[in-house]
Amino acid sequence: MRGSQDAGAKGAGSVVTAGPWTARDSYIAETAVTLDRLSAKIERLERREEALKAQVAELQEHAQQLTRFQALAESLRNSRDYKLEEISRLVKDLRARLEVVEGPRAEFAGLTFKNLVAVERKLMELATVQSRHADLAGRLQPGSLAIGFLAAIVVTSFTGLIS
Repeated sequence: MRGSQDAGAKGAGSVVTAGPWTARDSYIAETAVTLDRLSAKIERLERREEALKAQVAELQEHAQQLTRFQALAESLRNSRDYKLEEISRLVKDLRARLEVVEGPRAEFAGLTFKNLVAVERKLMELATVQSRHADLAGRLQPGSLAIGFLAAIVVTSFTGLIS
């Protein structure tokens, strides 16, 4: 017995097949060793499978994130395109409305007042002239007009008598 235990203790990593074993015991020992090796391989494969599953899950998450980013980029592109089209449409509408207000562009070169500042100045001049006319009309009411007319006749008649 002592020899069989010594044979097993000699090499902890080696398979114990030598010794006073019978053929059946040798077969059982080899089968047990093979089964241990297979179970160790299975455990390694299971660990590798878990690592691969984690990598696949990570890749799937990355792919989903890329899909979300791509959808966001497409949405932003569509939004930008829509805004540009809306601005273009508004500018065309504004040009058409300005064309109606200002008249055709071909006639623009012949205009006297080509900007709003010049138009504003002219309107201010016309407003002052209009206020002067209103003041003069207020002074020359029908009664004062008749008195002024009679005074002019009297002055001219006296100048004719004196001469």
